Amino acid sequence: MGKKQRKKAGQFGHLPPQHKFFLNPHADARFTCCPKCDAKTKLRKKPLLILIHPAQPVSLNKTCRYCPSCDLLILHQNELEPLLERMCQQYYPQLIGNDYLVVGTIERKDWKEGRQDITSLDDLFNTVHDFKQHLEFEPARYMWVKED
Repeated sequence: MGKKQRKKAGQFGHLPPQHKFFLNPHADARFTCCPKCDAKTKLRKKPLLILIHPAQPVSLNKTCRYCPSCDLLILHQNELEPLLERMCQQYYPQLIGNDYLVVGTIERKDWKEGRQDITSLDDLFNTVHDFKQHLEFEPARYMWVKED
């Protein structure tokens, strides 16, 4: 079937899902090591599709942490939200502070070409890979303890 596949219920993108995803809400945890396998994470710049409630799609080319072993993409919430706020101030002021969902990644070549040939949401979703799974992790908390 090539790159296209049948869409599953609840799936936005029409392309096969890629990557597990973690939106890191912990400002003090950078996850330089993978929270699943403890391997060093790499930096990857990915074009992301974000839906701002009620239904405004936006795309950002954002640097994320990535673990190739686990296929885990980590995005830091405290880096994303100021970007979304600035974008909303400029283009969608009525959406500032609304909930959002990071849906998946956009094919890089389609993201680079921009919006010239996108006339509907369905055209946009033809270029999107949903995430395989949205995960949550708690950072390891270290404490000082007195040696006996």
